[in-house]
Amino acid sequence: MKIEAYIEEHAHHFVKALITEYNGDKEAVAIIRKYMSGQKIDSDEEVILKTQFFDSLKLAGVGIPFVLIPGASILMPILIKVAEKHNIALLPSAFDTPGS
Repeated sequence: MKIEAYIEEHAHHFVKALITEYNGDKEAVAIIRKYMSGQKIDSDEEVILKTQFFDSLKLAGVGIPFVLIPGASILMPILIKVAEKHNIALLPSAFDTPGS
């Protein structure tokens, strides 16, 4: 596989995952608004809210080191791969690759 095709495929997956996370955030905000207005939320909405909250924490945990730690652009991909080998999900669920 040519390097351009490889980069394009992974960049496309990254953009789609970001859009999925954004849509999940919008859905979580709608559920929070519903709860804050005094309405009850059902168990499905509670699961969506919890999942999105943890995904947001994961995204912050991966994104913040890129700003604060010199060399994080090299260290973070290595850390993510090592975590995957030990069945630890550091990335939000939208970034999961099919079949993994």
